[in-house]
Amino acid sequence: MCGFSACILLPEASINGHNSCTECAKIPANKEIERDGEANGGVAKGLAADLQASLRLITHRGPDDTGIWISANEQVGLAHCRLSINDLSSAGRQPLHSSDNLIHAVVNGEIYDYDRLRHECETFHNYSFQSDSDSELVLALYNIYGAPDFLTHLRGEFAFVLYDARQGAQRVIAARDRYGIKPLVYTRVGSKLLVASEAKAFLPLGWKPRWDVRAIADAGWMFDDRTLFRGIRKLLPGHYLDITEQGVVRQVKYWDAEYEDKVGPLNYNTRPQLLITFPQSKPETRTIDEMVSGVRERLVESVRLRLRADVPVGIYLSGGIDSSAIAGIVTELARKEKVKIGNEEATRVTCFSVAFPETSGYDESRIAERTAAWLGVKTIKKTITEETLAQDFADAVFYCEHHHFDMNFVAKFALSTLPQEHGVKVVLTGEGADEHFAGYPYFPSEFLREADKALPDSHLSQNSDLRSEMFKAVEREMKAIWRRAGATAYEDKPGFPSIAGVGATAMSDNLLAWHPTATVFTPWLQTRQGDYDCRKNAVTMAPFAHGHVYVEQEFVGQRAAIVSR
Repeated sequence: MCGFSACILLPEASINGHNSCTECAKIPANKEIERDGEANGGVAKGLAADLQASLRLITHRGPDDTGIWISANEQVGLAHCRLSINDLSSAGRQPLHSSDNLIHAVVNGEIYDYDRLRHECETFHNYSFQSDSDSELVLALYNIYGAPDFLTHLRGEFAFVLYDARQGAQRVIAARDRYGIKPLVYTRVGSKLLVASEAKAFLPLGWKPRWDVRAIADAGWMFDDRTLFRGIRKLLPGHYLDITEQGVVRQVKYWDAEYEDKVGPLNYNTRPQLLITFPQSKPETRTIDEMVSGVRERLVESVRLRLRADVPVGIYLSGGIDSSAIAGIVTELARKEKVKIGNEEATRVTCFSVAFPETSGYDESRIAERTAAWLGVKTIKKTITEETLAQDFADAVFYCEHHHFDMNFVAKFALSTLPQEHGVKVVLTGEGADEHFAGYPYFPSEFLREADKALPDSHLSQNSDLRSEMFKAVEREMKAIWRRAGATAYEDKPGFPSIAGVGATAMSDNLLAWHPTATVFTPWLQTRQGDYDCRKNAVTMAPFAHGHVYVEQEFVGQRAAIVSR
């Protein structure tokens, strides 16, 4: 990963809308650009010093190199700290600049499918690259397609700020990848719009941190663009900020997850309770084998693309199916297809694991070791104890910038030190599999909640009594799990009508199980919150396609997971 910090001067600006295309800022015209960012004015020197101090607070994101560029009129400043992955030469340094020195960018993350995209840019559009860095694709694709079309060609995990200084096209664009894997937060301090990879980067630029008590109390930091800090917003996944030449600042959605409708037209009855009926269904035409083959094809392709790097690549290996599948695919690609693992032509990938005391009930290291032995890969293990969790807790919170319902994030922080100690800069993980493939225990009840009309001949569709009994049993078990773990089980809280479907409030109950109950907060805050139902924040993330309730609630679960990053 890398990190960046950007400062855009917005005189007479007022950022007062975040979820729509609201006019909120006037951008002054930028008449000239300094080629190397060596501004001579006192303001520029002061901004450069502030940006350098900003980078020092996030240098853990990119310890290999730093760079700062400031526009000639001192109205845009871009700063970057680099973790060198592709193109380790000085040509890959950031900020990046177009060949005519009119488009500038700082990029965090990686753009996948680099070789194909670069070939298309060079062959069909005569674009001349200045480096072998995948980050330069942001400049190239923007130059070729413009905004917002260039975003549809970007595949990967990324966040970036791009400044276009061309006459008649002046604008600043700050964008985030589809699933919000890479962070991007922003705020306004006086006349400055600040954008960075982490909120702490704003401290040298004049930001005074304060808690956003309302966002903490109503769980808004989990479900919308708020953070734990007042005035700090996170750019939502699949969105971009557009600061145009006319001085309009907008947050615009360029992508959202799409699910094919499995039902016919909807009928709504909005008197006094909302009723939704599905008059017809669309049966599934694929066979199970075709579905399995499609998943495998896409997963293998994803792994293949992520192995491209000019540095060693490793894997986080737990006892789970997800990371084990990744390790197996990498091993097969290396041995059978001779695919390089990063910059190494090797057949044995290095895997990193954590172990917990056997008495904890959480140790999966033996399973990971069996998987590694079967694959013939190298494993490096770190043991996590209560003492090490306590030692690493403060550092983990510092880097994460928000709390978490368990200590898993601390263990992941400890695990992340292993690759660094062994010279591995890139690690593949199984993150996201539980959200996509119903790995969490609260998903089965949604699968059983109603018959799947897309598969009318399935056993559960044919036997409604069996499905209903299984649903009730699984739902009871899930509530028992929450109670045993000390989380909140909303057993006496009535549901409310929602376009998200019949399982919406149940899913929001699960997502909010670790959110503190109202009695935890101070009396004045309880009074301020009143009877507000935090579940409404989760339900607003419902999809617009309607199919089986499991798919709809999986969408809500995925959205909560990615928005809270």
